Amino acid sequence: MASIDHDPLFTSMCNEKTLQSQKEGFFNVFYQTVAENFKGANANWLTEVYHKVPTDAAKLRLVYEDPLVAYEVQGTLEYVKPVFREKDAKFSRQRREQATTLLGERKLPMALMMACQAVMRAPAQGVDAAIDKGLTLALALWTRAEVFVTMLDGKHAMQDLQLAVKCGLPVKQNADYYQRVAKCYALTGEDARAEVSTKVFHQLTGQNDTALRRLKEELDDLRVLKRETPTVEEQQTMPTFSGPAANKELLGASSKVKLVGSKEDPRGRYITAAEDLASGEPILAEPALAACLYPKFFGSHCNACFARLVAPVACRVCCGVAFCSVECRDRACTTYHRFECEYLDLMIGSGMSILCQLALRIVTQTGTPEAALRKGSEVLDVLCAHTQYRDPEDHFRRTLMTTFLLRCLQKAEFFGRRTTESPEPTELELQVGAVLLGLLQTLQFNAHEVYETRITGNHRIDSAKVQYLGVGIYRAASMFNHECYPGVLRTFCGTSIVFHTSRPLRTGAVIPENYGPHFLRQAKALRQRNLRSRYWFKCDCRTCTEDWPLLEQLSDEPRLLCPTARCGNVLPHPGKSGQHQAKCTLCKKQVNLEPGLRMVETALDLYTSGAEMMANEQIDQAIELLTRGINIFMQVAVPPHKPTHVAEESLRVCFADKGTTSRY
Repeated sequence: MASIDHDPLFTSMCNEKTLQSQKEGFFNVFYQTVAENFKGANANWLTEVYHKVPTDAAKLRLVYEDPLVAYEVQGTLEYVKPVFREKDAKFSRQRREQATTLLGERKLPMALMMACQAVMRAPAQGVDAAIDKGLTLALALWTRAEVFVTMLDGKHAMQDLQLAVKCGLPVKQNADYYQRVAKCYALTGEDARAEVSTKVFHQLTGQNDTALRRLKEELDDLRVLKRETPTVEEQQTMPTFSGPAANKELLGASSKVKLVGSKEDPRGRYITAAEDLASGEPILAEPALAACLYPKFFGSHCNACFARLVAPVACRVCCGVAFCSVECRDRACTTYHRFECEYLDLMIGSGMSILCQLALRIVTQTGTPEAALRKGSEVLDVLCAHTQYRDPEDHFRRTLMTTFLLRCLQKAEFFGRRTTESPEPTELELQVGAVLLGLLQTLQFNAHEVYETRITGNHRIDSAKVQYLGVGIYRAASMFNHECYPGVLRTFCGTSIVFHTSRPLRTGAVIPENYGPHFLRQAKALRQRNLRSRYWFKCDCRTCTEDWPLLEQLSDEPRLLCPTARCGNVLPHPGKSGQHQAKCTLCKKQVNLEPGLRMVETALDLYTSGAEMMANEQIDQAIELLTRGINIFMQVAVPPHKPTHVAEESLRVCFADKGTTSRY
């Protein structure tokens, strides 16, 4: 890296950003305090002592044992303690009462917001018996269910009612409960079940025919209102590979791709086409090994699956995160969240980056130190970390961050109940710490930012915007090498990553991904600067070698392939001269370019038709037309070509629309 890094200051800034997202966090103070010790006593300690220690585990041990830094490190770590937002029954009751008032005023969005806050802040059943007889959570769910019924959302109302019962809501001899259940069934179209609930309600009211008649009228009104209110359900389309179509080596990948190369290869291990691929083919649909949501979305998206929250379900202990369902909550709280729960606010307050949270998540979601060592080894064995190129100061910062993360794990009893309060790790803890330190290095180069497509207006394509929600780590997706002109389109379904081919690729061809700077939007000099500083390599892809222009400077007239079989030479476009005969400089034959030009015109017509389908929100038809056009173009011509690259970008938008989308 040093031999190609012409901008060490920018590289240092990029490195620091992957470790710390906030300068004002206390980790920066922690580092400065420790650094003052060794800089004052031995200015060469980092290079002469720390840097010469051979392994990550040995470096980590050194900071706990070397008198030059150990006192400050261990002394600071002793102050690590739980910091999180606790439940508050009184606050929950206040929000519940506000929700009821707003519901009476028909201010439904505000009522729902207050009801959700009541649910999130309510303690578990029986925790605070002085308020609501310990039923604060059940009553909050009961109130939110009423809001959902008024909003004609029977599905979420029923989920809240069922959860309220599990949280202690009395249903025996409770006519109001069965009345509300009947409304939920009427809204979800389950009329037979609505009828059963109505009969139970009638019995519990002492055969009150007036109340029964009123309920039936309400059910009829709800059914009419539901029919008159269009329901927008955003559907995700996730490709699947099974049987012969599934890749035996790469989880979630198609058998049409294969992994080649080695860690010793200058290009590392990378993905190639195992057979010819057409534009628009799905080749990867991979679940995340681990994924972390950005903290700013903790209140709007599920902490586990990244789904947008409608009826958030809370952790039983903290109020810091929310889940879309009981299933997501229980899965999180039996694995990673039980170790992160009481320390999440502390970690955010440290100023550490989302990649640090992701490194910790890879460890905590395994559940045990032994499983963490196995999973960490699997990740670190296949993904690059470039440890040998890392600046000693940057490496030391990551080691210091590791001591903080390791201390959080100790305090959260990830290693079980400890016999000492000392931060100094046991041998097992040190091994897990070495995994964390390795992850803090490799995630810099291998994590992917997860996004959803946010639809902000009436037209689902014209108003679509990318919104980045968090980061994930994927084994197969990390094996795709970079080119500034990618061969895949990256989209997401929840936290799963999906790749479709953007253009045809022949058997044996490298299938490139794009690590961020696309040639259409960023000039070569800036792209290469970013890649050198962020990913530590000099890009020599065809786009950079030929220095392709930006989108607005591209030509509408493509270069054409020589029509002679197996020639492969590229000929200039004849322009408007009308001269379709040309002599190939490679095969020396006189060739006719007219058939190729007609196929280019066909491709252009298909691009236009695809754009019209997008304008009409007919996404499947747009994909079919755009991919046909791109496939035809690539048979007779080569990029760069402005209309074709616009078509490829349009294809990306179409596939993104079939992934995770949200309207708000």
